[in-house]
Amino acid sequence: MLWLACVCGVILGLSGSGPAQEPRLPRLVLSQDSWDFGEVWHPESAKLTLMIKNEGSADLKIEQVRSTCGCTVAQPARDLIPPGQTTEMLIRFDTVGKQDHVSSKVIIESNDPLRPKVEFNVSGFVRRAIKRTPLGGLVIRSLERGPGLSGVARLENQTSEPMQLRLVSNGLPGLDVEIQEVVPGLTYDIVGRTNRPMPPGTTRGDLVFSTGLQREPRFTLSAAVRILSLVEASPPAIYMDLKTRELARPSERLVNIHYYGSGAFSITGVECPDPNIKVSYGATEPPGELGKLTPPVRAVVRARVSLPPASAIPREGVKIVFNTSVPDHPKCEVLVTTDQKAWEETIKGPQEGASDN
Repeated sequence: MLWLACVCGVILGLSGSGPAQEPRLPRLVLSQDSWDFGEVWHPESAKLTLMIKNEGSADLKIEQVRSTCGCTVAQPARDLIPPGQTTEMLIRFDTVGKQDHVSSKVIIESNDPLRPKVEFNVSGFVRRAIKRTPLGGLVIRSLERGPGLSGVARLENQTSEPMQLRLVSNGLPGLDVEIQEVVPGLTYDIVGRTNRPMPPGTTRGDLVFSTGLQREPRFTLSAAVRILSLVEASPPAIYMDLKTRELARPSERLVNIHYYGSGAFSITGVECPDPNIKVSYGATEPPGELGKLTPPVRAVVRARVSLPPASAIPREGVKIVFNTSVPDHPKCEVLVTTDQKAWEETIKGPQEGASDN
């Protein structure tokens, strides 16, 4: 009986010690959930000071801040915030090269267990003295190499001054440029025609115009000639940023293989020298909206690429080779790289003329 009384006393003592304490946790709270910066004239920047508060009971650690595009820059004043304290984060939306309605997201990752990833939406309207259509500039896409390939971009004056458009620099020597006046002082079509056979891939440069407008006296229009192959990868390169926390661990990317020919098409296999990269692909599909392009895509194969951490990718990059059923184009390559310059040149082609637009 004495032994039982002692045991009961221990149990009663434990049960009488009170409720277990709640764990100490950080809690990230923003001063606002989104930001509409209204209307800004190009090339001015919109700026906001966002406040990040820790309303939890443990230190809040800001592990990474990134944006969905390079136009938004954000950096917290400090990355360790004690309970009850606040830090500032400056957000700047760079409008260079932008026009009309724009949007982006700032993604904040922290040790807040309930909200480890917070998305902060940024939107607004960028006014330009000159509006370009299409947004990508003057682009010629063709399966043929030319010469005589043509494309057009429209420039529209958005000010009350009359525009006097004149070409002052052509950074794409393989392109002859003609300015066609549609509405005097207001609207112009920029027509480009290749004057020689163009190499496969993308050749790009900048067309610089004087405008006679006070707000934007010089205007840079991007121009590109893209000579397509019967089989093209989209994207043709995968960039893995060594500084991005998300790519410090395994990730997945999607790649579409586009076919521009007229016959049957399929992927017959995949080759990759890196055993850490795994590729799977599906059956051939109809092109959908891609069939409306010029020239039209005729068929699509969708592939999934499973990647190791960026640190495991060799400096020279890795090429994934898709084998195809097309005798004239039996292979299609996709580059995996941590070299941003190599990635940009694979995606866009080498830049022959610098642009601030």
